[in-house]
Amino acid sequence: MTDPRPHHYRFVHRELARQVLEFGPRVATPTPDGGSLLPVVTQIWDDLGSTLPPEDRLPDHGLDCRHLSVDGHHMLLVTLPAPVGATEAHFVAAVQPGGARTVRYVTLEHAFSPFDGSPGTVLGEWTAESHLNHGPGPSPVAELFVTAVVRLVTPKKRGFWRR
Repeated sequence: MTDPRPHHYRFVHRELARQVLEFGPRVATPTPDGGSLLPVVTQIWDDLGSTLPPEDRLPDHGLDCRHLSVDGHHMLLVTLPAPVGATEAHFVAAVQPGGARTVRYVTLEHAFSPFDGSPGTVLGEWTAESHLNHGPGPSPVAELFVTAVVRLVTPKKRGFWRR
């Protein structure tokens, strides 16, 4: 198992999470002019890197983002530079569930099996209070991650006999 690189880990789990949760739904909703948040996301990446020792800084190759609307949920999908270490992320979604006034910060984290060391993923989430582990995630493909996020944030329909 490989330890996470400080730049990658702190960007996903600290800096971007903090800013998304602070700015809320405005992050998940496209701007009226359709502008991209990539310059902002890249600036956050670069600013964080400038606080790290040179040997811990990573280039932003592969960093990207786009707004999506799926089944009434608005989200900013962030693609990260390729993960290497455990808990580094493939993707992050800042998602405003349909009708909600809040935003959720969901990650698809790189993981290794504790049994045989094989690579996999974990679906995680940061709240203002803690980190949640939602269990095994999908293959690191954007469309599969978006589907998993939508499934996670969509209220479950209860059966007739359940309350």
